Amino acid sequence: MCTKEIQQFCSVLNRFRQLFQALRKQRKFSISDPKSFEELWSVNSNGVRVLSLVVLLVLLVSIPLALLFRSNSSYFGPNDKSIERTQLEEQSEKISELVAQISTQENYIANIRKILSGDIPIDTPLDSLKGTTNGIDPDSLHVGVTTAEKKLASKLRNDMSTDGKQNEKLVLFGSPVTGVISQKYNKQKHPGIDVVTEADRAVTACLGGTVIYAGFTRMDGHIIIIDHGNGFLSVYKHNKRALKSVGARVRIGDPIAIVGNTGENSTGPHLHFELWLDQSPVNPLDYISFKK
Repeated sequence: MCTKEIQQFCSVLNRFRQLFQALRKQRKFSISDPKSFEELWSVNSNGVRVLSLVVLLVLLVSIPLALLFRSNSSYFGPNDKSIERTQLEEQSEKISELVAQISTQENYIANIRKILSGDIPIDTPLDSLKGTTNGIDPDSLHVGVTTAEKKLASKLRNDMSTDGKQNEKLVLFGSPVTGVISQKYNKQKHPGIDVVTEADRAVTACLGGTVIYAGFTRMDGHIIIIDHGNGFLSVYKHNKRALKSVGARVRIGDPIAIVGNTGENSTGPHLHFELWLDQSPVNPLDYISFKK
């Protein structure tokens, strides 16, 4: 006596056997004229052969189509990916260049701050700090000397000299403030001058250029550094506050800060002013008059 599961299996098996027998049974397939019902074509066959023929036809049609689709995919796909890859590489190169430029400028300004704060000896040129300056060209950071200043300097070049010798980098500077010199220039101990003047007075740019640093330090208070081009930098310390930010372009005589008494190195309202040429401090009194 068969169990229920065996009975179901036997029933399914019988159905498959009946279907196979039906497919093996000979049948006549014909094509007739619908008007006259005249037989135009006929063939005797069974269901197994017809089914096999249908499968064969499907394979013959599907395989070429599959190969054609694969060929088209391989033809268009790599080109599209190649275009995208080229665009990504170009964008990556541009981003790398921008990052390198920003890093170079930040390192350049950081090195200037280190020299001004005494972390690096004054007689150490920035170009010798390998791995930090990255060969930066300072002239690329500023607007340089104005056209009017160049014309005036050119007009006076043949009439002015320093210590009897022709000055190779003659530039006409303006005084950032006027007042009394309380401490003079000393390259090793005091690479600038201190000018005592009225508190809250405007500090002006001694020459046209671009602000490359505007910040605060514990020892020197509010500081502004301007790059004038031709190797000149000017430094303004102990300000009450700065009126310009990094990247600002200024012209000679533009207010850039307010005279103050900030920083632990300051004992009263005054301006500590430094002038740098080719990454070394020079005596501002050789270039500028601070008398009222």
